Amino acid sequence: MKFKLILTLCLFSLLAFPFQSVSQPRDPGKVYKVAILPFLIHSQENLDYLRDGINDILTSRITVEGRIIVVERTIVERALWEMRPMRLDETAAKEAGTRVGADYVVLGSITKIGNYISLDARLISITDDKPPLGAYTQHKGIDDVMTKIGDFAQDIGFRILGRRATTVRPSDPRSSQIIRPERDIGRIGQGELGFKKSQIFNFEIKGIDIGDVDGDKKNEVVVIDNHNIYVFKYDGDKLSLFRKIEAGYQHNFLTLDVADVNRNGYAEIIVTSVIDDNLQSMIIEFEQGEFKTITRKAGWFFRVLEHPKEGPLLMGQQMGSDGLFTGSIYKFAWKKKSFEKGPKMGLPKDTKIFGLTVADVRNEGKLNTVLLDRRDKISILSSDGKPVWTSRESFGGTANSYDTSKKKPDGFRPTDAPSWRVFIPGRILSRDLDGDGVNEIIINKNYSSLTMFEKAKTYETGEVYNMIWDQDSLVTYWKTKEITGYISDFQVRDADNDGNEDLVIAVVESQASGALGSKGASAILFFKLF
Repeated sequence: MKFKLILTLCLFSLLAFPFQSVSQPRDPGKVYKVAILPFLIHSQENLDYLRDGINDILTSRITVEGRIIVVERTIVERALWEMRPMRLDETAAKEAGTRVGADYVVLGSITKIGNYISLDARLISITDDKPPLGAYTQHKGIDDVMTKIGDFAQDIGFRILGRRATTVRPSDPRSSQIIRPERDIGRIGQGELGFKKSQIFNFEIKGIDIGDVDGDKKNEVVVIDNHNIYVFKYDGDKLSLFRKIEAGYQHNFLTLDVADVNRNGYAEIIVTSVIDDNLQSMIIEFEQGEFKTITRKAGWFFRVLEHPKEGPLLMGQQMGSDGLFTGSIYKFAWKKKSFEKGPKMGLPKDTKIFGLTVADVRNEGKLNTVLLDRRDKISILSSDGKPVWTSRESFGGTANSYDTSKKKPDGFRPTDAPSWRVFIPGRILSRDLDGDGVNEIIINKNYSSLTMFEKAKTYETGEVYNMIWDQDSLVTYWKTKEITGYISDFQVRDADNDGNEDLVIAVVESQASGALGSKGASAILFFKLF
């Protein structure tokens, strides 16, 4: 009875979250058929209910509308009855699959000895000469075995369609303290991403990042506006202000990073800031219960790079005499009590520090530079700096900027020339979110109906894209549904400390009009990815 109760709970949790494929199919016109053979039982107990439960889970999670169908169980059983095989091995499995017109067949067994249950399952291709896809696990109790079945179902989708399938969750209705949008704003493929929305803030969020800033082994959510830093605690239901750090109205904050770049167990808060046409960036760290500025008035654009081999690295680039980005990008290292300029990063010439990441995008064992070019196209460069691929569409889209009088627009006399506006490209991330060994590129895309004004950019909607390399180009793996407002920044980290990474998006719902007292309004969206 205990096993049956646990199985029922497992079935509820797995079947409640329908399987949806977000793949780029190998053959868009083909519908694949999968035959699930009855699992063999090796036990002194009657485990027919367990066999039935596994069949139900596999059927529900393998099925993808218009792409993968599971052959009806009665048809499979009829074919086996007609065959009457002496043993249900791979040869018999292929024959049974052929009889029912399947492309793939699932074969497996369950063994129970005492309290331990082991699972041995295989996906066998009938039409292609491919090695079987296997799954084996042994655990005390049913829970982990059923989880393994769910993972195996996802792997089947990956093997058949050429991409790892993603299980998505519905919205979590628990919290009444989180204001919810009027309509669904998240989607992966045809399924819905669970999400929550924070309270409305009466300022424009310019940057957002997540990390353990106070050393309590839990992540905090950090945001910036023009000249303030806000540190929040988030428990999955409520976003509570922990500290507000005021830097002064003279600052124009541009970017925010939160990372333990000096490896002391406390994530530093790293802000690029401009005052009166000069860089005055800062690095803040939590010491003895207070946030203290350990680097101030730094003449560098700062950015943290999530290096695939070295971990988080602090990078810096200088401002030239014309008020623009200039020179090489340098790695900064912690030396005793301060960050000091280290070696050059070895990035391609003329690379700007923002709108940049480094990753093995093409899964060739070599690092590529991925950046947004001056037209907001995604550009991928080889390890030696040569162009590999450029997107046709524009991505990013930013209203984040500073003005400099050091650079003069053409056609104006120096005395009456207006200031030059420099826009800061947004964040690009590289992650392997589903753990399949394939690197993904995560980037936002803002949409504007006003394109005629170079110095005034307003965006009405936006999306976040997850992209993956497929043969010779980046393709969309999944994307969020269109979000109302301007996506000013985003991050993928465990915001609520539940052990799973979240997609966290800062959305400016109304931008400041420039009128006295107009501050804009923002919110934070928390998406559950898996």
